This record gives sequence, structure tokens and C-alpha cells, in this order.
Amino acid sequence: MGHRIVLIDDEGRLLRALKRALESEGYEVSDFLDPTQALLQIISKPPSLVVSDIRMPGLSGLDLLSRLKEKVPEIPCILMTAYSSVETAVAAVRLGARDYLLKPFEIGDFKSAVGRVLSSNSNQIQNQNLNQNQKQNLDDRSPKIIGKSPAMRLVLELVNKISATDSTILIEGESGTGKELVARALHFGSGRATRPFLPVNCSAIPEGLFESELFGHIKGSFTGAFADKPGLFQLAEGGTLFLDEIGDLSLASQAKLLRVFQDGSFRKVGDTRTLTADVRIIAATNRNLREEVADGRFREDLCYRLSVMEVLLPPLRERLEDLPELVAFIIERFSRKHRRGPFNHTETLMRHLASYQWPGNIRELENLLERAIILKRTGELREEDIPLPQARAGAPEIPPGLLPLDRTMDQIEEELIVRALNTTGWNYSRAAELLGVTRQNLHYKLKKHDIRKDRLGEPEA
Repeated sequence: MGHRIVLIDDEGRLLRALKRALESEGYEVSDFLDPTQALLQIISKPPSLVVSDIRMPGLSGLDLLSRLKEKVPEIPCILMTAYSSVETAVAAVRLGARDYLLKPFEIGDFKSAVGRVLSSNSNQIQNQNLNQNQKQNLDDRSPKIIGKSPAMRLVLELVNKISATDSTILIEGESGTGKELVARALHFGSGRATRPFLPVNCSAIPEGLFESELFGHIKGSFTGAFADKPGLFQLAEGGTLFLDEIGDLSLASQAKLLRVFQDGSFRKVGDTRTLTADVRIIAATNRNLREEVADGRFREDLCYRLSVMEVLLPPLRERLEDLPELVAFIIERFSRKHRRGPFNHTETLMRHLASYQWPGNIRELENLLERAIILKRTGELREEDIPLPQARAGAPEIPPGLLPLDRTMDQIEEELIVRALNTTGWNYSRAAELLGVTRQNLHYKLKKHDIRKDRLGEPEA
């Protein structure tokens, strides 16, 4: 569709000349000697552009622009004047004039100014439409983090605070607690939301391919390199690279990764050129990295680089008040996926689920509910539809000893962990078995209570 321009000037000869010039470019032009009449038509039938003189009887160009800004702010405007002053120019810009032409001017310059403003405005409208579409797409893709428990409220508050930053973030928690979900929420809440989000399972990359996968390689750099290949840092350009299970990387792979953290630069395998990466890094682990550093399995300098901001996810057993909402959400999701349902569930089922410790966390809950939905097809979900694994038998008991009743649960938990560590000579695997938890869960608890050998003065295992 062609552009329609409203042209306003109290000098008739110039007005006709400018109208002919614009019509020769294919524009539809409405010209006015009276700015008040022009204003009425602009409001009733908004054009693509308004071009107006400043000094006119009845209504000045600045007054006209002020009225337009109030009534139809989306219409761009060019002002013309033969009486230039700094004050007038500043006032025009403040009121939103897109250009400011000083008479006399060349017709060619006038045409260029009109074309430039129309082109700029078209791009702006396209970008606004694009941003609206992108926002809708992002709303559809943004993950839903469920949880109203105190522990999850703290997590959500922290995620909201740090998502818009570009800082490196380390997400810690047991397996199945939703670390990738939080990473996605951080990405889609940032200024990089329209750029790629690439998740990488570090533990699944073979040692010999780590460099090639992350940084890419050039043709002929090794046997089988038949063509140039971009690495994940290039593919995630402008977006976020999510390094899951980063605690599983070997020391050699950690060293290769460190340089990117230091200055954002890397080299493809076989290449001498240094490339830079505009990528935000979010990492996750189910290990206690500080314990890994103390045990010599993780680089201290990389640990510091990763830990600019830390998000600690609680295990499901510490947020059981979120179970009803989680169960409802998971049932609805898998009902749609498998075309089953509708389903409902009883309070008895919720008590049944709340009695379990959930060592596999939300992932385990999802697996059990999905299985029940597939087999049940529709109706009421009951206890017998979701049989829970038996509690581990045969774990040795904590040595007897009275615990004061005035301790909080956290204090009791901390003391039990310390007792188990002392009993086993700070052997984490044996202490975890003694406590009836996984080694990963024990590491989570150590971090939660800040239990360290150096702080407690315990002997090394």
C-alpha cells in the first residue's frame, strides 16, 4: 500500500512545489494552507507522514506537533522553518519530530528526508510486530516453574532477580530437581531470549571429542574431519549455552573450557585464528563442586568462574507442600501427551505420595505418574495405581546418642550428618549409606549446612 502524506505550509507557492515533488515519487499528498484544518483531517484519517512548516498563523508547527503527539503519537512528523534557532530545534526534537529542515533546501534533500523517515517508521512498525510475535512465542516456550513452598519461593525470587543479567550462573541440586527447567527460565527471562538456548550434557561427550564439540574444527584437523564444523559456542552465538553435569568433566576438559570463561575467546581444533563468543554460560551439577575441588577432582579457578551466581534447588522431599500442584500439572501434561483422561485423584493418594522420600525427585514423580496414566487410561488415580518403591532395607543405624529436643530439624539433620561422617572417617559413600541417602544427596546436604572438613577440623578421609 502506498504512503499518504499530509503537507502543511502557509506559503502557497512552496506548498505546490513540494506537493509536485512528492507526487512524482508516487506518494499520495494532501496539502493544507490552514494548520487547524490539517489537524482535523490528520486525527480523523491518520496519514503515513506529516510535513509541516513551523511559523504559521493560528497554529504553529510546534503546537501542531504537540497536539499530534497527544492524539496520534504513532504518526511521524518532519518540521520545516526559515527561522532556525537552537531553542526551536530542541523543542522540535523533544516533541518527537523525526527531522528538521532549514529553508531554503534542495528538493532532492527534501525527498531524501521524506524517504528516510518513512523507511525508518516502516522498520519500526515491523519490529514492533515482530517483537509481539516473538513475545508470544517466548511466552509459549518459557518453562513453568511450579512451587509455592518457602524453598521454591526463594528460588523463584532469585531467578527473577538474576535472569536479566549476563552473569555466569551455577545451578546445583540433586538429579531430577529441575535444573534444566530453571536454566531455561533464566534464558527466556533475559535479553537473549530470542537467541538460541543450547543444552549440553557434559557427561555424554567423549573425552576425545570435547574440544571439537564445544569449539568446532576445521577441515583436515584430524582423521574424519572432512569439512569445517562449527562448535556449540558458535551455534549459541548471542544466546545461552547450558552446560549440564559440568562436575563430570575431566580435569583436561576443564582446562580447555577455562579460557572461554577468562576472556570469551577460543580456537577451533586445527585452526590458528582466535574467535570470540558472545554467549552466556549457565552450568549445572549434582555434585558439591567445592568438595570436588578439595578432593582434587575439579579446578578451583573454574569453580570460581562458574560460581558468580548460584541457584540451589531443593529436593522434592523438602518441598512436599508443592506436591498437589506438581501432581495436577504432571497429570494434565501427560493426559494431553497420551490422549488419556480425564483423571482425578484423592487426598489418600496425596498422603501416599507424601509418605515417600523421592530420591529421584520430580523426574521420579513424573515417571510414576506417566506410567499410571498410560495404564489407567481414565478415572480416579488411587494408591494401587502408583506403587512406590520400598524404602531401602538393611542400612546400618546411626550409633545411639541423645539429641536435645530444643533443636530445629535443620540442626538435628546437621548433627546426624556430622556423626555419620565421624563414624565413617569422612568416607562419603559409607556416610551416605549410613544415613540412607544417595551420595549426591549427601553432597547437597553438606553444601546446605556448610559442613566442611576444614571448618570442623576433622581428619581427611
